[in-house]
Amino acid sequence: MIRARIGEIELSDLLRSLEANRANAVVTVRCEEVMGRVHLREGQLLYASTEPGPHLGEYLVRLEFLTLEQTQELVLRQERENPGTPLGQLALRLGWLEPADLREALNAQVMEALATLLAQRTGDIIAEAVSDNASQVLLPEMLDTSAVLFEAARRLDEWRRGKVKPEAVLRVVSDPTRHALSAEAWSVLELVDGLKRARSIALESDLPETQVYHLLYELQSRGLLGEAEVRPADPLILVVAESSLVRRLLLVTLERSRYRVVMPHDPDSARRMLEHHKPQAVILQVRDLAERVRQLRASSDGRFVPIWAISEDPPRGLWVRSARLGHIPKPFREGDLLEALSGIKRKV
Repeated sequence: MIRARIGEIELSDLLRSLEANRANAVVTVRCEEVMGRVHLREGQLLYASTEPGPHLGEYLVRLEFLTLEQTQELVLRQERENPGTPLGQLALRLGWLEPADLREALNAQVMEALATLLAQRTGDIIAEAVSDNASQVLLPEMLDTSAVLFEAARRLDEWRRGKVKPEAVLRVVSDPTRHALSAEAWSVLELVDGLKRARSIALESDLPETQVYHLLYELQSRGLLGEAEVRPADPLILVVAESSLVRRLLLVTLERSRYRVVMPHDPDSARRMLEHHKPQAVILQVRDLAERVRQLRASSDGRFVPIWAISEDPPRGLWVRSARLGHIPKPFREGDLLEALSGIKRKV
């Protein structure tokens, strides 16, 4: 085992050393705001992820390889029938994905995860050896660690040159056809409408979130974009879900439709966010539903806020009516989710 602080050892140097030694290892990075893991087999990169951060299922939806419903069905199958089977491999077995599509989605997620971890300046790094059979191959084929590290570092250096804030609202102010723009820049520019926040645009795009913020910064620096004169007031939704993938799917779905989202980590932080942020609605996808609703309704800020539960079957019992609890069928569909929230008024 190797244990060190970031600064005592650099993550990129450690991964290259493990690559040179053809090691089978899992490298864990623990920082104040993010935790990540990098899996290696014989020194080659298998997988990388961060929490919080995008999941493979999220990228499969954003790249339009799977629907929201299919991705949630995979999660249910994992829990009930195939515990431990990677989501991507399960989708391949069912014939829902082509290997090339899985590779593209995994590459996107791995690259974003590595760039996020390389950007950390404080925290702990732990590298642990694993047996040959300890982890499954998640990619259709393994990735060259040095090549992926080089690309992730290049992207990180590019993104550090400037980014807009996630809450920025921009509009097109000059003719973009007079400028030479990359395909990525064009794809982002097409989403700018003077109403969406930068985060909504980023999660509607199939590019990494930070890359979208950088591209918006570059477009603004070149005089193509400017601050919107009227700033829309997007409704705030508090999302509590036990599945980290479901949290991300709800985040993407809501942000694309111009809802702001906060996602607490536990019941205590949910109550604090309820009191501090005063959301216009709460969405719950939890097992101990009655207790969570009781806790929210016991708060002065939660007495009247609309609450919806995402579950396979509608909640039953006298408490449901007294708690004024709405229901969204699971797996949730975008239309059902937005219909439930349609009564929330917008200023713009």
